[in-house]
Amino acid sequence: MSFQLNGVPVNEDLRQGSCTGPFTINPFALEKIEVVRGGTALYGAGSPGGIINVITRRGRTEALSVDVTAQTSFNTKHKTATGTTDLYAGAGQRSGIADYYVAASHTDGGRARDAVGDPLLSSGYEAVDVLGSFGLTLPDASELRLVTTFHNENVGRQFYPSGALIPATRIARVVEVAAHPQVDQGLDRNLTATLSYTNPDMLGHAVSVSAFYQNQVIRQRDNFFAAASGDDFFASNRRNDRFGFRSAAVRDYRLGDGASLKISYGFDYTRNALYRFVVDAAANQAVIGVISPEIVLRTFAPFAQGELTLGSVTLTGGARHEWYRGEITDRSYSPTLGDAGVPGRIGTSKLTLLNVGAVYRVTDAIQLYAGFSQGAELSQLGRAARRIRNPATLTPEPATSDQYEVGIRATHGALRFNAAAYYSTSDSAALLQADPVCAGITPICPLIPLRSPQRFHGIEADLAVKLDPRLQLSGVFTLQRGKVFDEGTGRYINYATDVVVPLRVTARADWTPTERLGFGVQISHYGASSFFTPAQAGAGLVDTDATTLTSASARYAIGPVELYIAADNLLNESYVSPNNQAAGSGSFAYYRGAGRRMTLGMAARF
Repeated sequence: MSFQLNGVPVNEDLRQGSCTGPFTINPFALEKIEVVRGGTALYGAGSPGGIINVITRRGRTEALSVDVTAQTSFNTKHKTATGTTDLYAGAGQRSGIADYYVAASHTDGGRARDAVGDPLLSSGYEAVDVLGSFGLTLPDASELRLVTTFHNENVGRQFYPSGALIPATRIARVVEVAAHPQVDQGLDRNLTATLSYTNPDMLGHAVSVSAFYQNQVIRQRDNFFAAASGDDFFASNRRNDRFGFRSAAVRDYRLGDGASLKISYGFDYTRNALYRFVVDAAANQAVIGVISPEIVLRTFAPFAQGELTLGSVTLTGGARHEWYRGEITDRSYSPTLGDAGVPGRIGTSKLTLLNVGAVYRVTDAIQLYAGFSQGAELSQLGRAARRIRNPATLTPEPATSDQYEVGIRATHGALRFNAAAYYSTSDSAALLQADPVCAGITPICPLIPLRSPQRFHGIEADLAVKLDPRLQLSGVFTLQRGKVFDEGTGRYINYATDVVVPLRVTARADWTPTERLGFGVQISHYGASSFFTPAQAGAGLVDTDATTLTSASARYAIGPVELYIAADNLLNESYVSPNNQAAGSGSFAYYRGAGRRMTLGMAARF
């Protein structure tokens, strides 16, 4: 899945790591979230399951509009050092041919604790976010727009699993560890910018052109403490730069008698560069080791998509072709660094992704649809480049997948319903495994790329119904299964709940007894899994227990000001999340989930 911020990809495509890019925006700055399912021809490698595009606010009112939000949250069992406070302020308007919106926020983040007040893996932090959106409407109804975001986060004290267990339990003991001596150097900084031009009628086409840039810098200053061995201070510097260009032209043709054709085509270019070095934080951050040498990947991609409507039937189809070129640079390269990758051009590759689909409108309120799409996932080039001696042998061939889906969308009065079944298969999925070279030598081995066949299938449904103008009920149902080919046994084995969701049901009720007063309650149930045979369980594969969590909220409006209160894990359940259960009882990651967190806040718009 490609996660984008105003159209700027922020995934760590070249080397999965901290994966913090999607969280480098204050949620109060969001206007809407766009979701496109399936590996469509429009997005290519890095988006095998589609995209999630987060759109930030822009000025839309003729009068100056000001947004202010202040909130604080805390663990109700142990308030000390768990409090997180957010302050947000933004202002914007649209005046004549121009519009603008600017905002800033500050977050003082506390650490997490479970239902009994014990620490959970987390770090304190302080973050500042800045947002700007500036638009200009030109005489031919075209628009020029610049959107930029900036996030700077400084890290603080850590809670970290100690390698020991809480007495009389199989729960991992998480403790407060000593701060890294250079913890003040630690940060997570992300800058994004998008400059776009749209024209609704250029030579009969609706045209859009955009250039985007992302720069993320992470300075990790951690203490990998273990009860048996004590402090283990670690420092690394990571940087990911991305520059790209997108273009698309869309033309509609009216064919008569309820028939129409829409053609879209364009060209994309992306330059993606990443490095991560181990540094001596006390010696001017000198490079002393290599986790990933700097690797640069360039992608060139033309695409075309067609949509033909014949009465109640719409047929779609498209293709995207991608070429890949790149190199390992000589940034901080030294042959004395054993894990360094030798600089030079890497191998080249290309691929074509196809998609087809159909929608049948049974009535104006009911649609049936089916589709086939191909996706591609970049395959951990940063990890593969580590220690490489001949860069030409490193080929950036994405892991492709075939995805099939059928579904129904329906509305009936106050009822809205969607359901879908899907199947996905890949002959060579991009996975990770512990480096066998260090087995038995170090307690934690680096992860290296692994290619292996895998399969997924599942069903999902959502429903919303407005029982009356004041009461709405909604729910989501998800069931997944997945398998990966195991070289050791020569057959497919099930994935655990750290990868798939055995069963998840979420139900929500929203009640507004008056225009000013509103209440919400949500219950999420994660079903138990039964994926593994006794023999597989004996080999360390873990089935997980069911978990049910409840949250609730209330709000009250006084003029332009809204006061609200919310509680996550309302009943303060003590549980281990299904994802952590999959690590196995007594393991490093087998610690409890977050306890009840109460949120108090105020939001106003003037």
